[in-house]
This record gives sequence, C-alpha cells and structure tokens, in this order.
Amino acid sequence: MEGLTATRPLPSPQLLQRKAADHRRTSSPWPGAFFPAGQFAAMILKMNFRGIFLAKCLVVLFSCVKGSADEDPKVYGIQNSSVFLNIPDFKVEKQQEITWLKNSIHLTKGKGSNVKYYKDRKKYEMFTNGTLKIDCLVEEDSGNYKVIVYNGMGSLQVEKNLLLSIQEIVSKPEIKWICSQKLIKVICEVKQKNKPALYLLQNNTMLSVNGPIYTNGTWKIEYPPKARILTAKFQCEVKNDVSKRTDDQEIKCSGPQDIVLIGSIAGGSVIFIIFLALLIYCIRKKRAERYAQDDETPMQIQQVDDELKYRELPQSLVHAP
Repeated sequence: MEGLTATRPLPSPQLLQRKAADHRRTSSPWPGAFFPAGQFAAMILKMNFRGIFLAKCLVVLFSCVKGSADEDPKVYGIQNSSVFLNIPDFKVEKQQEITWLKNSIHLTKGKGSNVKYYKDRKKYEMFTNGTLKIDCLVEEDSGNYKVIVYNGMGSLQVEKNLLLSIQEIVSKPEIKWICSQKLIKVICEVKQKNKPALYLLQNNTMLSVNGPIYTNGTWKIEYPPKARILTAKFQCEVKNDVSKRTDDQEIKCSGPQDIVLIGSIAGGSVIFIIFLALLIYCIRKKRAERYAQDDETPMQIQQVDDELKYRELPQSLVHAP
C-alpha cells in the first residue's frame, strides 16, 4: 500500500502498569520498597526491639551509677570507744550555724564556740569546725546522722547524711579438727554475739565453705577435705568492719590405715603392760611365800629343843647307909 508508513504496535495496559510499578520500586528511597510487606514489617519490629532493649540497659546503668553516687557515707565505730563525725567535703567558717541530728532528733546546734546541746553533754561534743564527737559508743548509737549548715544570711549551704554503724571487736577464733577412720574435718569457730565474716585458708589459699552456722553462742564453719591423708597449715580468719583476728594451726591427719596401725600398736602395748604386771605380781607372791617358809623353820627347831628338855630321864633314888 503506497502512502502508508509502518507503525509499532501499542503496548497493552497490563504491560504499562508493570513497568510503572518497577519504576516506582527502583526509584523509591524508602527501604521497604525493595522488600515484601511481611519481611519489611519484621525488620521494623526487630529494630524497635533492639532500640527498646538498649534504652532499658542505659536506664538501668544510669540509675545504678546515680544510686552509688547518692549513697550516704558510712562511718564505723568500736563499742566502748569514741568516733568523730566530720562534715564531708566542706570547710566550716565561724559565722556559719551547724546543727547535728540523729534520726531527726536534735543533738547539737552551734555557731563558732557557742554550742547548744540537746542531749547528754558528756556523750556528745561539737568542735568549732563542725566535727561531732561521740563517746562511750554502744550499739544503740548506730543510725542515721544528719548535719545542716546555714551561712550568716540564713541560706542553706550543706545538708549531709552519715550512716553510723557501731560494732564490737571480734574475738579470737579457734581451729579444731577431727581425724578418724571415717572422717577428716577442719572446724573454724569464734564465740561472739554478732555475725562476723569467717574465712578458712589452707596453705594461704582461701577455701570455699558454707556458713557460718550459729550454735550456742558460737559461729563456726566446717571444711571436710577430700584427701584421706592430710598434712597442711590452716588459718582461721574472723573480721568485721572495725577489727580482724586469726588463728594458725598445722594439722596432720595420717589417714585410716595409719590410724588402724596406731590403734593396734596401742592395744598391743596395753596387753603387754597387763601381762608384765601379772608376771611381777606372781614373782613377788612366790618370793613372799618362800620368805614365810624360811621364817617358820627356826621356830620349829626351837620348839623341838624345848620339848627335848622336858623329856629328860628321871634320876635314880639314893638310899642312906
């Protein structure tokens, strides 16, 4: 056909829609366009879970750091002695007013050398620098102490809390041990009221033990060695926040076989001693009987002589011439 030019066939509507969708998928900056809807949603949830978990960890970490930083300072005192409570990180001047309280109860208030005491003057003493001295400490003196400082204008400058703990000096511990055919046991014990920290060391190595156990006024820990023969140096250590004492012992447990041998030797020795005692008794008894017989022989001879004297013949009669 003349006068007509060849033309390309038009694409179908389905093909045009498919190309448009491919173009949107490749040109879209949003990552979800490259993934199916289900896979993309799972990725979003996973990212959110990681973010939430990280946020929780950071919250816990910061709260722990803040709690440790805000924790009240602890002060330890020994029973029947004295303790000094200082104002932490603060230098007091003369024109400042200082107040000490225990469990919200006023103890002292002062400015410079002028001090007012609300409690026993012999027990409490406040110095010009704000330090509070407590004498004759007892367990009831433990508690929360607060110091408040105001400047000359009446403005609050310091408000601090101190936690005071009164403890007794620990008693000297004692090491005991049991060596038998069935059992080897090392015992560390101390006699005191309050629970101390008890440790048992073998050749300067800390042992893992349970306890301590409290029985009849005594705290103790026990260690059963696995070895059947034991020769070692043990150290019992007891301590608290104000004192520490130790006891050292060298323990020798020769084991079940040696114990049986020692028992056999001891039994044989006892039997030998009994036999020797019986032998000595028999010898002395026979010797005594022989001495008795020797003493009776002279007496019998003397008796015979006396009888012979009385048995002399009668004299013949003599007639006168």
